Amino acid sequence: MQKCEGKEEKPLILISDDNDTIRETLSKNSEEFIDYIHKLGLHVEHREVTKNYVNHSTTTLTLKTTCFKVDFNENLVKIAPLK
Repeated sequence: MQKCEGKEEKPLILISDDNDTIRETLSKNSEEFIDYIHKLGLHVEHREVTKNYVNHSTTTLTLKTTCFKVDFNENLVKIAPLK
């Protein structure tokens, strides 16, 4: 792992409840988070295969290699990509 350095870009700020973990906060705001990372270059690939009347589907989300600065406290989560 390498240390990331760079200028902070426009952040995503999500309000957090006192007892929430970062995972819970992202889950509660999943649409806003997905929209944010989609603007950063998220690639979505979906595949469905039906064989012998059995359907299998796979969705792959790929984000280009990006370093993020994340600040998390009892009030909010601030996520900003570094450039």
